[in-house]
Amino acid sequence: MSTSPDESFWTEANAAMERDDFPGYELMDEFFDRRVDIYEDHMREVIPDFDAFYSCVAAQIPQTGADLTILDLGCGTGLELDFVLLRAPNARITAVDVSHEMLSRLLAKYNARRPRPNVTAIEGSYLTLSFPAGSFDYVISVETMHHLTGDVKLDMYSKIAHWLRPGGKYIEGDYVVSSAEERALLQQWPEKMDGTYHIDVPASIDTQHTLLHQAGFVDIRTAYHRESAAVFVARTRAATAN
Repeated sequence: MSTSPDESFWTEANAAMERDDFPGYELMDEFFDRRVDIYEDHMREVIPDFDAFYSCVAAQIPQTGADLTILDLGCGTGLELDFVLLRAPNARITAVDVSHEMLSRLLAKYNARRPRPNVTAIEGSYLTLSFPAGSFDYVISVETMHHLTGDVKLDMYSKIAHWLRPGGKYIEGDYVVSSAEERALLQQWPEKMDGTYHIDVPASIDTQHTLLHQAGFVDIRTAYHRESAAVFVARTRAATAN
């Protein structure tokens, strides 16, 4: 795809409110609250080979009955967790999203399941979260980091590396563009966008690898790439023996 997967779809449902600081931008939580009813159908429509993409995200987590600790950033309605729980049904998942309506949809889905998955929801921006070092075996994010500019994303990656245990894994599925498209998109936005407002600034694969490396990750690789969709995998350094 040469255009953002959000472009035509979100425009149809757009009810942008004028802001004094950034006129015409929608707050991130309001943007997704308004679109919760059409979100899942949209994702199935715009992600090239939806099942393969989400299956690749989940495949980075082993098939296990262990109670892995997993943090899902920007979880939305839990599309990726449907795939993850097939591989790790006993995982202890912390699901974070800024949208009240998205989290409500996620909780309604999992509260109705028997046995109920071990999913704890946190409503708020993951950019302001704090967890102790080494809290999670895995951190995942799917179709959310492309709302952040590079400086904000780098800071987020550094936090993720801190939250992971030594040798822990970060898995990101997201929208990617060419280097030329990346440069063009960055020129469209104000210099300082801190994740408060909804924007689309997807990065190139090279930029993704560079940012992850700068944040201290190792063994960085692209596990999946088809058209505008990619899955990145990176690890924190394993603990060294004394």
